[in-house]
Amino acid sequence: MRFLLSEYVNLLKEDGELDTLITDLLVAMKCVTISKPQRGRQYGVDIAAEGIDVVDSKKKIFLFAVKQGNLTRSTWDGNINAVRSSLNQIRDSYIPISLPKTKSNLPIKIVVATNGVINQNVLVDWAQYINQNSTDDIEYDFWGTGELSAMLDEYLISEKLFPTEYQSLLRKTLAFLDLPDYNLSHFFDLLDLIFSKQFKQKRQIQKKLRLARLCLNILYKWSHDINNLKPAIYGSERTVLRSWHFLQSGNHLDKKFVSKEFYQIYLLKRAIGINYFNKVHKHYQTEHSLYRYSRNSLEYGLNLWHEIGIISEIGLSEIQQFKIYFREEKKEDSLVFYNSATSIANALCMFIANNPPAKYPNYDEHGIEIALALQLLCLTNNTETAKIWIRNLIVGYKETYHIQKTIPLFIADYDRLVDIINGDEKCNIDSSMIIPILAEHAIILEDADLYELIRKVVEDDVFKDLNLQIWFPTRKMEESIFKNNYSKVEGKLKHSVTLYKNLEEYRTEIISEVELYSVEKEFKVVENGFDNILFTASRHYRGQPFPYTWRKFIKLNTKANH
Repeated sequence: MRFLLSEYVNLLKEDGELDTLITDLLVAMKCVTISKPQRGRQYGVDIAAEGIDVVDSKKKIFLFAVKQGNLTRSTWDGNINAVRSSLNQIRDSYIPISLPKTKSNLPIKIVVATNGVINQNVLVDWAQYINQNSTDDIEYDFWGTGELSAMLDEYLISEKLFPTEYQSLLRKTLAFLDLPDYNLSHFFDLLDLIFSKQFKQKRQIQKKLRLARLCLNILYKWSHDINNLKPAIYGSERTVLRSWHFLQSGNHLDKKFVSKEFYQIYLLKRAIGINYFNKVHKHYQTEHSLYRYSRNSLEYGLNLWHEIGIISEIGLSEIQQFKIYFREEKKEDSLVFYNSATSIANALCMFIANNPPAKYPNYDEHGIEIALALQLLCLTNNTETAKIWIRNLIVGYKETYHIQKTIPLFIADYDRLVDIINGDEKCNIDSSMIIPILAEHAIILEDADLYELIRKVVEDDVFKDLNLQIWFPTRKMEESIFKNNYSKVEGKLKHSVTLYKNLEEYRTEIISEVELYSVEKEFKVVENGFDNILFTASRHYRGQPFPYTWRKFIKLNTKANH
């Protein structure tokens, strides 16, 4: 946290930002401000306050000269606005003229506060000045980035760190965080506000990205404190997505410093995910582990599919890290991440096996979770578990209709789902995007018998009107992926998908469609090596999964077979 704070503090301007933050810090330290920042210094003083010094627990007057950046030769003693000149003014003019007489009996601490450090070649001058001008009643101190970050961490990890327009939204986020149904709307609005305006200057771009990362870290800390990391999971997803949209829409992706800043946000998201997994993974070994956290069997099923998506994305993030390190030829490090992904995938296998609702998706949009989970299982060599799960899913699809007269609702609607389960409404057999996903993964897994089982279920007379569909993205919708439910209003839909008797015929059709429709492979997020963000966007916004993410393996398998 202190590292994040120091990065943020380093980017603050002297007037209106750094001095305001120091004023808020003093208030948090229970100091009473005598004079606040204003245009033009008053005899070298930017801020004056009265309070207890945390160093020796004595009541003192604090007089601040606020400067921006490092204390260098030129800023120390170069002109009338230099630090030395300000200190002389404070000693010679402010203390005898402007300091209230009622405060004259208190010892004084004069503080030079900057968002930097004292350069090595100025340390001797600084030390000599202190030695020559310190008295029994006047002492000097330096608050640089390190000192400010430490005090901010201890006294002011709250909304006061931020500009006024952000404070209300962050305050509301933290106030509502422990409510079970809180949807983080204020945090999402805060991110929209942070990224609402584009900048060309490096400093401003860095400031926006670091501010977003700091907000996420505060959300993470508070989520940890209330023992519920799910808000941090959702917040990290939105932060990554909005950050990427900000960078792509502003044409910043080709700037070298940008990739470093974004990667820090991405790593924070990964850290939150790993922390969440470490906290809950033991529950995956217990049968019906989620039922105790659900009010009824329906909620049990919905919670389970939600959890499958979270686990899968955490595991796929580890796969992404593996790819990054492998590309950089850091093979030993890359194996650490692959082993981590394998451990998460193994836990997912246990979770699916121990919770029967994993055979019965409630909504057709649970194809999102199925696609993510199968991707992770296939990439970690859990192919047998993947085959068993696909078999259970397609058998469950048929059984659910014959027993309960229902199939996964094509449009998610909780009230309608309840009515159908209670027998108050009939379930229409209309469309399915889940079944093509299952069939195509059967092809990836080279299991002709499994493909045939899926095809025969679809051929059942009761499913003769079932319209199999698959969604494809278009080039023009690339930026909208990171802002909303992209597949709801954009993209192309292939309907009346046919599962041919000959598996190879379907494979050939897929390969030709990869060439024609798989535009996502040309998206900048993929070209920049962050294709995992497509999974994040799909799960977070409930957008359809991107077919190329699994279909590319069908093409690769074909090449391998020839």
